[in-house]
Amino acid sequence: MSEQKEVDDMEKFMTILMDVKVSLAQQNQKLDNVLDMKKKVEQTQVVANEADRVSKQNKKDIKAWDEKMEKKADKDDVERIIKQKDNWHRNLPAWIAVAISVIVFLSQYISI
Repeated sequence: MSEQKEVDDMEKFMTILMDVKVSLAQQNQKLDNVLDMKKKVEQTQVVANEADRVSKQNKKDIKAWDEKMEKKADKDDVERIIKQKDNWHRNLPAWIAVAISVIVFLSQYISI
């Protein structure tokens, strides 16, 4: 009986050892998955840092662009300037006619 007990104990021990081995293999797989996730997280962090850097640069560029645009004339100013020039061009012949009339009128009194 003692031998049978030893065999039974050995079988139990081997069963427990096999369960430990399976459990270790599962833990190993989980650890591999965690390490793979760590690599992905590190890559994601690199991408996020680059995106953050680009975003900050874009904000600076937009701010500089806005400052440049503030110094430039807006649409209303351009339209007003164009209207002024159009009015000047439209009124120029009338002013020339008035000037010629004044010269002719004054020339009658100057030549006498």
